[in-house]
Amino acid sequence: MNSRVKITVLCFLSIVFCMFVCQEANAAGIFDTLADKTSSFAKGLRNIAYVISGFGIIMFTFLAISGKINFKHLGYISISLFILSAMGAFIDYITAGSEEPSHLSSEFGDTYKNAGYGQLCQSNLCSGSSKL
Repeated sequence: MNSRVKITVLCFLSIVFCMFVCQEANAAGIFDTLADKTSSFAKGLRNIAYVISGFGIIMFTFLAISGKINFKHLGYISISLFILSAMGAFIDYITAGSEEPSHLSSEFGDTYKNAGYGQLCQSNLCSGSSKL
């Protein structure tokens, strides 16, 4: 037999053997895990982008007040950052409606509901229970 035919037969037999041994493969859990990890990474990246844009707004405001750039440039940057931050909520509203938010939902959860409850300082210095 030719070596090319031998390799082809060997590959075919190994594929048939794997079909009988492996029976059923389910990769749904893997892709769900990948989707969750990707969405959590995107949420973290979005938070970093918000912090950087906040410092950028402060810097450009200082530059506009000191006369280094025009106020219209500050306005353009502010409007662009507002549109960028609202785009996630806008896409969620258009694609899924307001009933069920997606993985990349731009909601802040229940932080506004829990505002004012609990202790302001959670260290031992504030509570007075530190022993020196």
